Amino acid sequence: MSSVASPQPAETLQPLASGTKLLASSGKSYVIEEVLQQREFDNRLLCVYRATHDSTPYVIKFIRQERFEAAVSPQKLLEHSPHVRTPVDAIPDRHFLVYPYLRRNLLGLRFGLVTPVVKKKLIRDALAGLADIHDKGILHTDIKPTNIMVNIYERDDGQAGFSDVQITDLEDAFVIPPNSPGLQRVMTGNCFWRSPEAWARARQNTPSDIYSFAISAIYVWLDAMILFSDDTNKAPPEEQYTMILRRHLSYFVSEDDIDGFVEYHGGVESPFGKKISELCLTFDSEETGRMPFTQWEPLDEQFRDLIYKMARLDPRQGITAREAVQHPWFADCEEWPRRYHMAELCAH
Repeated sequence: MSSVASPQPAETLQPLASGTKLLASSGKSYVIEEVLQQREFDNRLLCVYRATHDSTPYVIKFIRQERFEAAVSPQKLLEHSPHVRTPVDAIPDRHFLVYPYLRRNLLGLRFGLVTPVVKKKLIRDALAGLADIHDKGILHTDIKPTNIMVNIYERDDGQAGFSDVQITDLEDAFVIPPNSPGLQRVMTGNCFWRSPEAWARARQNTPSDIYSFAISAIYVWLDAMILFSDDTNKAPPEEQYTMILRRHLSYFVSEDDIDGFVEYHGGVESPFGKKISELCLTFDSEETGRMPFTQWEPLDEQFRDLIYKMARLDPRQGITAREAVQHPWFADCEEWPRRYHMAELCAH
């Protein structure tokens, strides 16, 4: 038996029961099918649901009341991007946003079974979404494989096909005014994907997203989280910070940006500058030496060049997302077979 949810604040309730009906601003009625995620935040329960309307699946996300308008505004700027998932409906009295349902995120895919051709297309389309986000002056703040989603379907030949590659989870995104230095004094993102400037709580702008995307692209291409290890995952916060930052330096520091990197973070006498100097001294032997990504063979030279240009430790030296989409590595990247975009289906 279904029930109609009351307009009480969502954070005061237990998860909505399966069969609960929600009336949205569009006049559509959505039926809760299951709870996809739930977590506590500031003594509130934040839930993500799978719901249906006329048998079409959707995702309904609770947005904190104090962030609701701020979450909606940037996404309105991107509602026509084919590679960014944005709301198709809202339930304002319960602080819910309604999104197209996508089946998998990239962290859940077994990339060892995915062909290089498909991997490259996935990276290109997600990067195109990031370029659209940045073209609107928006900083995502949490780029990682779990926030890149895709639909999977069975092709005529029985193989898995992919469509609707989209950047998701823009609820904590920020519109950065022109000529603004960006976010400051906050640590954004996830520890295994965030940029060094996010670790340092320094100035964060679109290059921070691009750096995180480079780490995500490596994951897709190599099926490996290069900043992750069991020891790092189990380490206390300060030790984890040191271990991960050392890997950033090992893989991505270069002679032509180390000085700018340190200067960007306040110079050699700043706490972060001192930390960098100390870590650089740990690369003192062949066994403990650096492993620059540009020298990772037999990886394709063009892919190494793309990552090098995206993951510059000095944020002022990297390329933009739009420039990255146009990199020669994508030159042989074909289009997917035509399938309806989820936003097209949801509009009917």
